[in-house]
Amino acid sequence: MSKHLVRNTVLATVTVLLFYFAQGAAVVMGQLEGLKAITAQAAIIWSCALVAIAFFLVKDHSLRGLGFQKPVSGMATRFLYYVPLIIVALAAFAGGIMSDDSGLFIPNLIFTLGIGLTEELYFRGIICNMWKEKETKAIIISSVLFGMSHLLNVMGGAGLAETLLQMAFAFTYGVVMAFVILRTKSIWPCILLHAFHDFCGFITNEGDMKLNIIVGTIQFAVLLAYCIYLVRLITWRGTDEPSE
Repeated sequence: MSKHLVRNTVLATVTVLLFYFAQGAAVVMGQLEGLKAITAQAAIIWSCALVAIAFFLVKDHSLRGLGFQKPVSGMATRFLYYVPLIIVALAAFAGGIMSDDSGLFIPNLIFTLGIGLTEELYFRGIICNMWKEKETKAIIISSVLFGMSHLLNVMGGAGLAETLLQMAFAFTYGVVMAFVILRTKSIWPCILLHAFHDFCGFITNEGDMKLNIIVGTIQFAVLLAYCIYLVRLITWRGTDEPSE
């Protein structure tokens, strides 16, 4: 195992975690709520993404190595047009839309786009791509780190059991996103799907515990089934893989 790869993986992970800790601390220490809280969080999250983008533009003079390019032609069909991920995201509407937060629609959209960009940039664009010579290792490492990053939710007041479930979901979601970027050669589907998933969660009501359990079970079941289906993609080689 290359010490260079390990060092860069740790550096990327620590960087994104520090920014996430900062956005949480800013809200708590500043006692921010509503629009002010979202604005502060969005500014910090977008800054995290811009730091990485600026670094690679200076280093490589391009962002293609991170996946900022057109997806490989024909791959959307094999990924079932990402319909399972869209279903998982839309399931959040079972609790209804937050009617009292209509003024936060655009801020939430900007915030969740920042989350999608940042998390996919660091965990898939940087970490997963660094290990892509050995795809299985790339998928596992990036997904485990993505799942573990959700431990920060405990610091935000989430219960341990809830956090562990979120970590399991995030790991599975990470595996799916790793397959997407490795096969499409593009980070754009990952960013947009991730942002859409988070946006749906931000503008909808949580509902009661019974509803949450039902919706959560359906979401995880669909995601897991999709993940199992995508495992087959790891065997695509040579002429079986569409050309760019």
